[in-house]
Amino acid sequence: MKLTIGTVCATLILAVSTANAWTFTYRNSAGTPSVASNGDNNKQCTGITHAAGQTFEWDRGFWSDCCISLYTNRACSGDPAGYSCSDWKQAASVTLHSYKVTN
Repeated sequence: MKLTIGTVCATLILAVSTANAWTFTYRNSAGTPSVASNGDNNKQCTGITHAAGQTFEWDRGFWSDCCISLYTNRACSGDPAGYSCSDWKQAASVTLHSYKVTN
């Protein structure tokens, strides 16, 4: 396969855009994962059901400055049950019902 400048540029653009995208993986009580992603943008309050004891994963992306807040209610109100601006992987101590992402 012959590499062209166009191919190399397209590959680099894809790598940079992927490295900048955040992802949040949460799981139901059976451990079935769901993955949310929104590039490097904010995400309004979003309802989920992440079971206590299941592991969630937050990957903010290499150049992203996004932070995630996790809540035990569906309105993202009150104090968050968890908050991180760094990559984060942990088993939840409580059932989580919503999250939001800010930068």
